[in-house]
Amino acid sequence: MKTITLIGGIAGVLMAVFAYFAELYTWMSIEAVVTMGFAGYVLIITAIAYFLLSWLTKGVKELEVL
Repeated sequence: MKTITLIGGIAGVLMAVFAYFAELYTWMSIEAVVTMGFAGYVLIITAIAYFLLSWLTKGVKELEVL
């Protein structure tokens, strides 16, 4: 699951960067750029949330042992 989330996060970063440059240099229509950028941001936020939650649950399990 971590590998899939990491790949999704990297894909989100690439999508957001591509959307930024597409808007900057008007490569595509604005609707497509906004949609692609939004999807990239959603992937980035999802990946960050997953890793933060897994880090927190790991910390809680370690505290329960003490």
